[in-house]
Amino acid sequence: MRSVADESQGFRVRELAALASVMTRFWLVVFPLARGELRSWERAAAAIPDPALRAQALATLRSERLSAAGAALFAATTPRRRDPQLVRALVAYQVICDYLDTLAEQPSDDPIANGAQLHRALVDAVAGGPLADHYRLHRARDDGGYLAALVEACRRGCETLPAYEHVRPAAQGEARRNEVQGINHAPSAAREAALRSWAPRALSDAAAGDAHWFELAAAGSSSLAVLALIAAAADPATTREHSERVRRAYFPWIEALSTLLDSLADRDEDVRTGELNFVGQYASQAVAVARLQQIAARAVAGARGLPNGERHAVLVAGMIAMHVSEATAWLPAAQPATRAVLRAADTAAMPLLLLLLRAWRRARSEHAWRPRMVQDERALPLARYSV
Repeated sequence: MRSVADESQGFRVRELAALASVMTRFWLVVFPLARGELRSWERAAAAIPDPALRAQALATLRSERLSAAGAALFAATTPRRRDPQLVRALVAYQVICDYLDTLAEQPSDDPIANGAQLHRALVDAVAGGPLADHYRLHRARDDGGYLAALVEACRRGCETLPAYEHVRPAAQGEARRNEVQGINHAPSAAREAALRSWAPRALSDAAAGDAHWFELAAAGSSSLAVLALIAAAADPATTREHSERVRRAYFPWIEALSTLLDSLADRDEDVRTGELNFVGQYASQAVAVARLQQIAARAVAGARGLPNGERHAVLVAGMIAMHVSEATAWLPAAQPATRAVLRAADTAAMPLLLLLLRAWRRARSEHAWRPRMVQDERALPLARYSV
């Protein structure tokens, strides 16, 4: 009989093998496809008739490139025959998420209703049927079909995947949860009450009885569960039961960790701008550190418990490494929580992923991603950050 130590060592060896496989495929196949998709969407964004929407779409594409690359990483964990269609669906869904997040930040007569209406595009992207009028409550409307084209691209990509009919119900449920993003940018006076009201509904199908309302809102704000489900649909062996296991592993703990780490890095900026900061909801720094460590441990355990768990563990490690490789994650106020998360997420892949992402952040330049034909510099002042 194998000991626990032997099983742990065996899993770490499989994680390293999975990391080598995923990274090789990502750089050689998936990343070039994702870069092509992003260049195509940047050309489409540059053609948006409304100048405000055009600037917002371009700024979002330029500031959130690493987010789209992270979405495409899911394609490197699946059977290879569906790469172009799968990358198209993953990138389109993430671009929609990031674009809607930018739109929801803009002034509106009814920010919560407008945010909810805009974010119906996420459900439309993974479902069939007619599209909603996503801009119905938004002040600017003429995007030349840009958002609808993103939705249709995600739909077409998903529908080519062999197990998508088994995955669709779970993907739609998680996309509906993503609509909580529409509340996050509401004025502070209305925002907390709306999120507290939303949180119990999010618990209806999740084993997360000890989750705080803001942890559930953080989880609902992440796209990772939908991305994992879309990727699962590329495997013909995926069943509805398997898709449910994936969904329950990602919501809430893996997704909550992703958003909380982003919030940790952005805390000073959020305080300055009045944006909701999820980590700032904890009673004290000590409570935040302990809770983030606990959530990180749950996230890694959930990933490892799935079929092909070593691949999901690599994805979770990559998500953590993406956040903690940012300089702001090591500011004095954030450093204790960052260290606690790294201790809890003790995966074999983590040290190598941190090295890769730190090197990538240093080496990358804006020009390497930007197509030469797009030169609308009016968008640049709206960029929130660059990586």
